[in-house]
Amino acid sequence: MEEKTVVILGATGSIGTQTVDVISKIGGFRIVGISFGKNVDVANRIVGCFRVPYYCGDGRLEHGLRMSSIEELLDVTKPDVVVCAIPGIEGVKAAFESLNHTKRLALATKETLVCAGPFFKKMVQERGVELIPVDSEHSAILQLMEESVARIILTASGGAVRDVPKDRIRNLGPREVLKHPTWRMGQRITVDSATMVNKLFEVIEAHELFDLPYENIQVAINPSSFVHGVVYLRDGTVKIHAGIPDMRVPIAYALTYPERKYNGVLPDLRDFDLRLLEVEEDRYPVFHYGLKSIVNDLSKRIALNAVDEVVIEAFLNERISFGELVDTIVRVVDNVSFKVENLEDVFQLDLLVRDMARVELERIGGRETK
Repeated sequence: MEEKTVVILGATGSIGTQTVDVISKIGGFRIVGISFGKNVDVANRIVGCFRVPYYCGDGRLEHGLRMSSIEELLDVTKPDVVVCAIPGIEGVKAAFESLNHTKRLALATKETLVCAGPFFKKMVQERGVELIPVDSEHSAILQLMEESVARIILTASGGAVRDVPKDRIRNLGPREVLKHPTWRMGQRITVDSATMVNKLFEVIEAHELFDLPYENIQVAINPSSFVHGVVYLRDGTVKIHAGIPDMRVPIAYALTYPERKYNGVLPDLRDFDLRLLEVEEDRYPVFHYGLKSIVNDLSKRIALNAVDEVVIEAFLNERISFGELVDTIVRVVDNVSFKVENLEDVFQLDLLVRDMARVELERIGGRETK
């Protein structure tokens, strides 16, 4: 069987490196290009070990031909599959560019649907691209979906603050917040798990991916991260997707959909906590604020992502406390009102809100972030 070609955007991050690992195990795929940020050492290993012919990134590698941009990388390689795993607003730009050069996009950049869902879905349809989510929760729902769905549940771990006494949460620092109880991920998404901004993004993503009303999308905490998604059907049937928390499984499914070619670990159900717990509003105030005030307003969705990126950088550099991070998100998003009519508006508003966030950080005493 002829190998399918793959370009991995954000190849040196958590999703990117796990994608490389999956491809090395399942066969049938060949990496023809990668993009990366500043992690030249990891990029060198990937390009060298897998004889990747093309790359683009912040530094030069020992092997392969350097492209000047993601656009050029995709244009030269014309891959069968693009895995987009670049976080933040840069990932949004990369996801849109990918639609011009591939027929399957394995999307791990949830900000794409959060910040530009209506425009992105229109372009997906116009280009005839197969959009497959990489997030474990959305992969789970995709595998359970059918026409008679009444509602779904997305599960959350609760992040590092899940078991912390509530009176201590606001004073937490980066060291405590980066101790995720079940997943090993990048720093931003780990902080987002603690605020549950990440889960708010996933609610919006589910709304955009599956065309479900927000009132039919619920969230519950599963302490073991073993339950990934639940679908309720109209006849009362409940379908549950569960498995060991391993991102290689949904990554492999996005590559091989609708087939399953990855050999994972078969779990013993007795080893995992299957409870679904309430998301407490006083523990996760941003999440509940977002459900009430953000999800139905595209400008506030864009603002949430922009301010989140800025304040997390400040938090990780110990310029603000966890409580100040939460407060800043709400204050900045509250002050955003912008009519978003096209993709250019998305990026214009993103820049505007970043400036607003920096001004707010200066006001509360945090040093300005880049």
